[in-house]
Parts: sequence; C-alpha cells; structure tokens
Amino acid sequence: MDDPLMLAAATTLVAWATTELAQGARSAVSGLTEFLRHRFRHEQTVEVALRHPTADTVQRLAAILEQETLRDPAFDAEFRARFAKVQAIVAANQGDMTNTVSGDVSGSVVQARDVHGGISFGGRSSP
Repeated sequence: MDDPLMLAAATTLVAWATTELAQGARSAVSGLTEFLRHRFRHEQTVEVALRHPTADTVQRLAAILEQETLRDPAFDAEFRARFAKVQAIVAANQGDMTNTVSGDVSGSVVQARDVHGGISFGGRSSP
C-alpha cells in the first residue's frame, strides 16, 4: 500500500464509527460509512473493519480503498471529498469529544483533550 492517506482515512473512519460522537458528526460519519457499504456491498472488508476493528482489518480496508481509488478516479474524487467534509464536521464538534482505546494495548495510555504541563506515569524508582 503506497497511499498513506488511505491508511489514515481507514483508521480515522473506523475510530469515528466506533466512538460516540456529537449528533451532527455522527450523521456525517453514518453517511460516509453508508456510501462505502453501498460501494463495497459485495466485499465484507468494510463491514468487518467497522464492526470488529483491528490493525489487520483497518489495513485491509485501507488497501481496498486505495485499490478502488486507483481503479476509479470518480470514486477517488468522491471519497476524498466526502472524507474531507466529514473531517471538517467532526473537527467542529471536538468540544464534545469522547476518547476510546481498543485493540491490543499494553503500557500506559493517556486520553485527554487539553493538557497544560507534563504527564508522568508511575512513581520514582527507589535507589
């Protein structure tokens, strides 16, 4: 896969679809996912990635998106335009943000909207 935008788009789309968003953003994401579900109605990858997101399913979704954008310039233009529109709507609703962590996570995780100052984990080691 050569197009980093498709990987970013697939990752972001799956995050939006699995995160509680404000109503306007939720409607925009639903419109984009329905566009993809209709376009790839004979391909289970979209549905699997949206319902069971893993690094592997997101990678496969990105590959399918990239393949289709290379095959069909009209789809490429439509997908990019729709994705940009949804990005703008979601960004406008960031005040009502909800963070989620899923998948294989190990170690420390921070979810925050605005951080002013440092963040540290754990205590100091004893000498």
